[in-house]
Amino acid sequence: MNRICILILLVLLAISCKQPITDNEELKKIYAADQADRQTENIDWSLVFPRDKQRQKRVSELLEANQVNTSEDYANAAMIFQHGMDTIASSLTIKLMRKAIALDPNRDKWLLAAAIDRDLTRKNQPQIYGTQFRKSGEAPWERYPLDSTKVTDKERIEYGVETLAEQQEKLKEMNKEKL
Repeated sequence: MNRICILILLVLLAISCKQPITDNEELKKIYAADQADRQTENIDWSLVFPRDKQRQKRVSELLEANQVNTSEDYANAAMIFQHGMDTIASSLTIKLMRKAIALDPNRDKWLLAAAIDRDLTRKNQPQIYGTQFRKSGEAPWERYPLDSTKVTDKERIEYGVETLAEQQEKLKEMNKEKL
């Protein structure tokens, strides 16, 4: 009987000593730097693009070392690859966001919608949610081509994306002349 009690105590002790999984602090800093690069009025892309590549390299190392564990970690990693320049990065963003949502079903899904749209536009296919816009020189902002039959406005709202009507209004606002 004593052996059973000791065994139970050891099991309980082992369970209570297990460290809780916490968000990766380095990944939080990488994410913050990524966002800070995009918070200025006149972004110097000649500086930002190389920093994006460095961030993607480091996040790849963290992924390989199994240092990305929580929903927040996966979402932070996804944002870093969202700023990649090819379909490899956009496909990885989708996978990372799906994992983030699997770990926390209450997580905001907007980045998943944006990643899917960006991946489609990079493959020269129409986006389905309507998250991607572009501007070339002095031309007005425009939404990338959209296949509005694949996703309903109800689904857009579920993913934190504006309805098609709201996107049209957003586009008008984006193209208003600043005083």
